[in-house]
Amino acid sequence: MKRIIAFTIILVVTATSALKAQENDKKHENRWEKFRAEKISFLTSRLELTPEEAQKFWPVYNQLEKERWEAQKHRRNLEEKVREAEESMSDRAIKQLTRDFAGSLQQEANLLVDYNEKFLQILSPGKVLTLYKAENEFRIHMIKKFRDRRKNGD
Repeated sequence: MKRIIAFTIILVVTATSALKAQENDKKHENRWEKFRAEKISFLTSRLELTPEEAQKFWPVYNQLEKERWEAQKHRRNLEEKVREAEESMSDRAIKQLTRDFAGSLQQEANLLVDYNEKFLQILSPGKVLTLYKAENEFRIHMIKKFRDRRKNGD
């Protein structure tokens, strides 16, 4: 009888935890989609793309965002390893970690250089420059929005 009660409690706790995790994933996914929609709207208004430019630009930009996200995720994992690294590690292991970390930064830089050339094939140089300015403006806009939300207790 005790085993049945214990098993039932464990089952209920596990199911509840799983449902909460799904809810959190869904909330995160919704926030991410909302963020992306706001970013696309922001960039669209700043870039003033023609329909032809937009048709060519957005698939390339979306691919950049996907690859940049993966590269940044990889770098964040390495940053965590660097934070947790012990000085007692062997010099060989430390060297490898520092090389991996520097390489991840280089990978991100190479990605941006490659996509810059792709953008220059689609857009005028002035619009590519506007893209970079707009991305920075959007980043600042979102930081201010986040700070205001925290300040107002939302």
